[in-house]
Amino acid sequence: MINKFAIFSLCATSAIALNAADTKLDTTVITATGFESPLKDETRNVSIITADEIQGRGYASVQEILEKVPSVTFVNPGFGDTVDLRGQGSKANTSVKVLINGIGLNMLDTAHAVVPINMINVDDIERIEVIPGGGSVLYGGGTAGGVINIITKQKPEDFFANISAKFGSYSHRSTNLALGVKATDDLYLKFNAKAFSENGYRYNERNRGYYTSGSAIYQITDTQNITLNTNYYSSKIDTTSSITKEELNNNRKAAGSDKTFQKDRQLDISLDYSIKPVDELEIRIMPYYQKIKMTPDIFSSYVTYGLFEDEKKGVKTKGRYDYGSGEFVAGYEYEKNDGARSSIMDMNMPTGGRYHNDINVDITKNTHSIYALQRHEFNSWFSLGAGVRYEWADYTNSRTTNVNMTTNGMPPRPINTTDSIQNNTDINTYAFEITPNFKYSDTGNVYLKFERGFISPSPVQLTDKDQIKGYSFNNLKPEIFRTYEVGIKDLIFGQFSSATIFKTDTTDEIVYEELGGGRHAQAWRYYNLSKTRRYGLELYSEQWLFDQLKLSQTFSYINAQIKEGKDNGKRVPLVPRTKFVLGVDYLPIKKLTILSNFKYFDSTVDSNYDKIKDRFIVDIGTKYDFAKNISMSAGIKNLFNERYNTYQNKKQNSYIPAPERNFYAEFKYTF
Repeated sequence: MINKFAIFSLCATSAIALNAADTKLDTTVITATGFESPLKDETRNVSIITADEIQGRGYASVQEILEKVPSVTFVNPGFGDTVDLRGQGSKANTSVKVLINGIGLNMLDTAHAVVPINMINVDDIERIEVIPGGGSVLYGGGTAGGVINIITKQKPEDFFANISAKFGSYSHRSTNLALGVKATDDLYLKFNAKAFSENGYRYNERNRGYYTSGSAIYQITDTQNITLNTNYYSSKIDTTSSITKEELNNNRKAAGSDKTFQKDRQLDISLDYSIKPVDELEIRIMPYYQKIKMTPDIFSSYVTYGLFEDEKKGVKTKGRYDYGSGEFVAGYEYEKNDGARSSIMDMNMPTGGRYHNDINVDITKNTHSIYALQRHEFNSWFSLGAGVRYEWADYTNSRTTNVNMTTNGMPPRPINTTDSIQNNTDINTYAFEITPNFKYSDTGNVYLKFERGFISPSPVQLTDKDQIKGYSFNNLKPEIFRTYEVGIKDLIFGQFSSATIFKTDTTDEIVYEELGGGRHAQAWRYYNLSKTRRYGLELYSEQWLFDQLKLSQTFSYINAQIKEGKDNGKRVPLVPRTKFVLGVDYLPIKKLTILSNFKYFDSTVDSNYDKIKDRFIVDIGTKYDFAKNISMSAGIKNLFNERYNTYQNKKQNSYIPAPERNFYAEFKYTF
């Protein structure tokens, strides 16, 4: 089936378009250099999803939006879905950096294994920029897979207001209100609010909450301005645990034996000051604050009350100097990242008596970084870019476990044990890159890139636990990755296309090994051992045909292999080799648009190397503008009712099914 769509897409690409007015090359991006510039002036291949491409398609989360980008998949190691780029697998939460308006969303406690991208309102997104592969010089560690920057709407040129209501399967209901105004000649204000409620696909699942954001932009003078951005998210999520294969075959919607009631909160505040003392120089200073708090309470044969908390305080300073035949970018960044985790477990022991386990983890990472990037144009067709970053990181790590047991003897005998450890350590590392670029036409360029990047260990990875000796600290080194990349982008018959070939070798990869049995590991260790290699191909193309038909194609091939250790030669789990997305937008009449996406994900393997089958998903929808101020959209997701699982562990007989066919409808009024 996939071959038929690939042939159709290649035929469409070779057609001569009659309307090429709207291409990606004129889109403004900031992620590649940290400053705004048109995509046509950027060396790297950057994937961009704009607000126009998001609206009217029934997207319920950032996850659904990102699925159309080459090399983007979502992995679920058992803790929930997290975004992956270029085949990082279960390590995606430490190898893919996700930003909201330039502030990182990755949590310091990597044991949680989830980057909370779905705490962002899709109706408040201006655009999403994705740089696959690398980015350590500009964005620091943890970018082996790439960087995703989610940019919210900020500066309204004139007054606007709109309200929308969305309905869908599983009792989905949401309302969004957006307001923007140019209050004075120098002051711009924006506000957004959304409330939502929905049941999950499975029984006993529910999610409800709200999101608000606001921004104020003040033009101090013609050469300087200041922007205040705030975002706040709050939700209550009820979920259940995985089910067995037998339960899955009997009823895919069945609830698991465990119930989890979780409250999520996220607050982002940033102040961005920009000044251009001269036309050639721009300086930006951005202090910021972010706090993420998750409190899961788990009820099963035992009860666990949990807390995951992540707090960031920092400042980013950077400057860009344009000297005519090139540009020089330099910056200094400081961030204090605090993490906290606690859990209280109570259970009745099978042999009688009571078991109480209280775990507390407090971690801190203080980071100072300096970096510099330079791009020099030697002539009209050749330029050379290079950059370097150095990072000083100070870690504080504290863990305490208290165990209280009461045996069922005569008389009952209490047993109390405490295990604790704390220390401070420093880890310093660096990154550099070099990028020759050949501009062979006004619209096309070919670039080569080499990058040496790093992934520093998180504080929790610096601690091991032995069943007898208890906690101890290890001597983990940062992971080092080396990426080799060749890319091209151009207009073909007036339409945008890009292609990238890459190879990434990672050494000193951090490996996690469970040493204890039971549901939660009683002992573990982290160590540097494995070497992995990832290589592949990424393609993107779009065409406007006859003013009525827009086609877009994304294709990626990734071969991710383990090169050392006991699993030498095996695939990296949870990484599909092939992904293909075909988008078709058709305008049969002026106010009506028919939308469709055809998505294919190749088979992969779970953590025990058991096969996870491939899947082919078709989404269709329509959008109609009744009048100048009123529009309606509706559609069906997973049209052909493909049945697949978001999580699988065949060895443990554990599965989490994905939703089947479902629908959405949205009404929007603008005034």
